[in-house]
Amino acid sequence: MAICIDCHAHFLPDDFVEKLRRRGVIDARKDSGLINLDRSVCGYAAAHTRLPYFPLLYDLDARVALAEQQGIDRQILCLPPFYFAYASDPEAGAAICRDGNDALAAVVARAPQRFAAFGTVPLQSPQAAVAELRRAVEELGHWGVEIGSSVAGAPLDDPALDVFWAACCELDVPVFMHPHHELGGERAVAYYLGNLFGNPSETALIAARLIFAGVFERFPQLNMILAHGGGTLAYVAGRLDHGYRVRPETKTIPKPPSAYLTQLYFDIVTHDDALLAYLVERVGARNVVVGTDRPFDMGIDDPRGTVAKIPRLDDAARAAILGGNARSFLSRAGAALAEVPSPLA
Repeated sequence: MAICIDCHAHFLPDDFVEKLRRRGVIDARKDSGLINLDRSVCGYAAAHTRLPYFPLLYDLDARVALAEQQGIDRQILCLPPFYFAYASDPEAGAAICRDGNDALAAVVARAPQRFAAFGTVPLQSPQAAVAELRRAVEELGHWGVEIGSSVAGAPLDDPALDVFWAACCELDVPVFMHPHHELGGERAVAYYLGNLFGNPSETALIAARLIFAGVFERFPQLNMILAHGGGTLAYVAGRLDHGYRVRPETKTIPKPPSAYLTQLYFDIVTHDDALLAYLVERVGARNVVVGTDRPFDMGIDDPRGTVAKIPRLDDAARAAILGGNARSFLSRAGAALAEVPSPLA
């Protein structure tokens, strides 16, 4: 059976929550199942953000059981996208990222053949982000890095972040970009549209900015994973290319925008079999990876079944989506991936 690697899964370690509590930026109550998080950590407009808090976020035994139920061999854990701390001052942001990375490393150490981790870095200070990236990868063994789609509202195509992209290429680790802003503002508050519409639209917007800003041209070794099937990016790629042909504002890169899709990986969280089939046809099976977005309710429960339903793929292509592609870009650790995970120690 082909190995399955989940590249999009969240975990909130108790140790990390306790350190945030000591900083006075979180009120987390397991009895009520709620978290109140300070804006300096979550980055959203409200002074505090209320978030769900349930056992699958912090109970490792429950997560092992869920991964087994879902047929996942290795799950790459990252913090939920409310803990980047980009709105904190640089020193506090760096400390929060260190705490989160240390806590995830301790979780992985309890079940190293079942889990791995993507670290978090303080992008509001690019040099500090590089330093924490190196520590997370070289000392803690994290397989890559998770980033938000903006830095407290500032775009990711800021040239100041070139040192960070360069470090990702040097270390040969993937960047998992998760939407992290309030696209649509007040208009998207109703009906949960901030997530349903805002998240996938935000992902496509930022990826398009990175393409037109020349980030992928300057850093051809940069591998970026996009959450939620890349949002709407693959479905507007033709429009981006048309704009590149006819609009002078777009003449910032030497190739059409769609040419840079080969540097992007798209997870399978589309909630639409037809759209996932189109995504695989548009970008190729080589650029699609498994993601579940668990334990949140906007995730998927059956990644193997989801991949099995994609039409017109041979066994090799399905195996690539399930885990082969992830192994290829996780070059620092993926080669040693065990076929059979060990039980929780």
